[in-house]
Amino acid sequence: MKHYVENKVVIITGGSSGFGLEAARLLLEMGAKVVITGRDAKRLKAAEKSLGGGKRLLAVQADATASADWKRLMVTVVDRFGGLDVLINNHGAGLKIAPVQDMSDEDIRQVLDVNIASVIIGCREAVRVMRPRGRGLIVNVSSGCAYHAWANWAVYTAAKDGMVGFTRCLHREMAEWGGKAASFVPGAAKTNFCAAAKIDDSWQEGYPDAADFARTLVHCVDVPDNCVIEEVNIWGTKQVKDMLNPY
Repeated sequence: MKHYVENKVVIITGGSSGFGLEAARLLLEMGAKVVITGRDAKRLKAAEKSLGGGKRLLAVQADATASADWKRLMVTVVDRFGGLDVLINNHGAGLKIAPVQDMSDEDIRQVLDVNIASVIIGCREAVRVMRPRGRGLIVNVSSGCAYHAWANWAVYTAAKDGMVGFTRCLHREMAEWGGKAASFVPGAAKTNFCAAAKIDDSWQEGYPDAADFARTLVHCVDVPDNCVIEEVNIWGTKQVKDMLNPY
């Protein structure tokens, strides 16, 4: 089977764990040149080792909320690989999952900064690199929260719902010069999300793990240049049974 990502340069933010790490593993197997980013140097180094290193892999410590880090990342990638074909904005975090009345100004700003403002900044910097070449794809990883409501998740949901609308508009802008943008909208999976947000994860027993969903994330990238996947929604069957009817 032909892999359309072969020899393409792919940046994956939040690539040291979860969907990002497993997507990187698959993309490397498919012949892509992969750049993973993360804030934690130790975790990033461990991820690089897990992926086996090599000339087609580059790990760059970067904070997705920092414009300067985005600019440095783009320069580093272009210097190493000569350009950028794909950006997967996989970073994000619950940070604080709580009723709106219990969210401080700082809590709200931080959740929005990490989950939507940083994505917009990253897209801006990627487009500046992609547009002169007349091609490029951006995949933004949203959440099932974008279309379904749960108590205590309102601020996080605002960011993830906003990301889907932003991505649609971004695609229309990018299409003018040959670029594309897509949304990957996953339900809950067994990643480190719950632990990082300090919420119980026992309810996720039997749910998909990061590798299960990463296959579909990679499919959003591995398409012919004359095709675009507007949006993909993927759920664990247990979540659909226990929590909602997405149909």
